[in-house]
Amino acid sequence: MKHTFFILSLLIAACSSKEKKEVNHEHKEVVTKKIIIETNELKEDELTFAEIQDSLRIQLLNSKPNENLKSSILQELYIKGLVNQIKDKIRFDLPFNLHGFDCGVPDCYSTDILFEFTASNPIVFPKKIDFQLVEYGCGIGKNIKENGVFELVEQSLKYVNYYSKNQKSNLIIIGDKRELYYFSDTKPNSIKVDLIEKLFEEYNEEDPKFTEPYQSTTMRNNDYGNFIRKE
Repeated sequence: MKHTFFILSLLIAACSSKEKKEVNHEHKEVVTKKIIIETNELKEDELTFAEIQDSLRIQLLNSKPNENLKSSILQELYIKGLVNQIKDKIRFDLPFNLHGFDCGVPDCYSTDILFEFTASNPIVFPKKIDFQLVEYGCGIGKNIKENGVFELVEQSLKYVNYYSKNQKSNLIIIGDKRELYYFSDTKPNSIKVDLIEKLFEEYNEEDPKFTEPYQSTTMRNNDYGNFIRKE
């Protein structure tokens, strides 16, 4: 009888120990999961805005199918939806709705530049491009439409600079800096890409001779999450 009681005691103690171990194991899992979650949240909090945007931009770029556009100076325009390839044509729809140096809030009107040219691999920018200029918005009763011709006046592996004699304007795309400009009321050869930075440094609002370039809020929008959600 004593022998039987001793065996039962051992079994009860073993079961009790096992239950405690299982409880401890479950507790450890809960604590571990909590640490992982807190660590991940901490890592997200530690990321700067620039680091987050770099990650989002890479994600957005990888989602785009056209390798030819992705490897060209049109990369930024492509991932932000301003340039696309439709069949054998590369189409540009460039809205310039910033007409002065302000805080970046879009004006109530826009100057859009529309054109296309034949796609090639690698991309070859034509010597001349037929384009359409459309202005619309507040202060413009009826949409203004003009046709013009851009002539290539500057080109490198990083940028292109087109000039229109009739519109007296420059269209400039700078790939490595992800910049897009449209200068109106300019003289031939007066706007050079390598002088734009100096032009901004010498900005004087009261200088009547200063030429302010039109810019695009789309190109200046640095929150790539906005563009991913539109996909």
